[in-house]
Amino acid sequence: MDRKNEPEIRQAAVKLLLSGVSQAEICARYNRTRAWLYKWLKRYQSGDSDWFKGLSHKPKNHPRQTPADLEDLVIGIRQNLEATLYAQTGANSIQWEMQKLGLEPLPVSTINHILKRNGLVKKRKKYVSKGKTYPEIGLDFPGSVHQTDIVGPRYLKSGGAFYSHNLIDAFSRQVCLSPSRTKDDRAALGVLLKAWKRMDIPEYLQMDNALCYRGSNRYPRSFGNVIRFCLSLGVQPVFVPVSEPWRQGILEKFNDVYDKCFFRSQHFSSFDHLVKCSQDFEKFHNHNHRYSVLQGRTPDQIVKEQVNKPRLLPPELELGNEPIPLLEGYIHLIRFIRSDGILDVFGERFKLHNTPTHEYVLATICVDSHRINVCCQDRLTEEIYYPMPVDWQV
Repeated sequence: MDRKNEPEIRQAAVKLLLSGVSQAEICARYNRTRAWLYKWLKRYQSGDSDWFKGLSHKPKNHPRQTPADLEDLVIGIRQNLEATLYAQTGANSIQWEMQKLGLEPLPVSTINHILKRNGLVKKRKKYVSKGKTYPEIGLDFPGSVHQTDIVGPRYLKSGGAFYSHNLIDAFSRQVCLSPSRTKDDRAALGVLLKAWKRMDIPEYLQMDNALCYRGSNRYPRSFGNVIRFCLSLGVQPVFVPVSEPWRQGILEKFNDVYDKCFFRSQHFSSFDHLVKCSQDFEKFHNHNHRYSVLQGRTPDQIVKEQVNKPRLLPPELELGNEPIPLLEGYIHLIRFIRSDGILDVFGERFKLHNTPTHEYVLATICVDSHRINVCCQDRLTEEIYYPMPVDWQV
């Protein structure tokens, strides 16, 4: 049946019937039934100018549609959250606000449908993998991996620049913030010292290749205080590939929240005021921000569910000016090996012979045995002799 020409067929059939053509002849010409012909004759006699057009079959009542008052409530909560300092605005946060109001929370899927229907959802660009195997560090429990990074410089209207040394637990999403006027290794150590007095000392600390983390360009094998401090606590530093900040995706996403919801949302009268507000934002985030990957729970809730007692630094511990000894431990570097087969280790270049090119490798510096183990796709491919100034006499 040609639905496109159906209105013209209806008009022609009724016109023929009114001109005296028999019903049998009309039905045979258009391959229709007598009931069909009577139906459109009756529509014609109703006087409606659009009688030949089909009517919508859409039901007038929608028993599964959210009531208008609840939909207005969801939109109102969303608008209030957008106007609230530091607040998240997603479906999980709206669901929690409904619960605080003593209402039965709508399912997350329903809230998302309401937001989408009202044009309140912003589409994100979907990440497309390059198809290369990337060495992953396990995120099995709170304290398994911490990520640290520096936001800045940012400039205060009251004068001067500052940097925010941020740290996040990649499993629980608990954060620690440490604003500083500088981005040297002492400032980078400050956030570790602050975080590990109240957050479980991790197995791995992941970071980029900033000089304050790795040490000296002139003496790359002596390593900086951040690496030495980690190794002294049994923490294994992990350095992501050069110029690939998205490998710190969990922290990068939080840094975006920090920038938009904290720094650019208010005025700071001084650096001390910024420090105070930073502490408030840190507490608010850990206690209130709900993550879908955590099934709508907050970082503080995840930490409270932790069974094992956390390993913490003594509250009174402070870092002096004495150098931190380099004794033992493992330092990991994730690198992409290009067609030249060169492995970059803090500026030093090593030619690889048995490792596939155009692949990511995990290069592990073994301090006590003075070697670098290169693994590609969980297979040891190279061992490189790498002498270091280990402080055995300490």
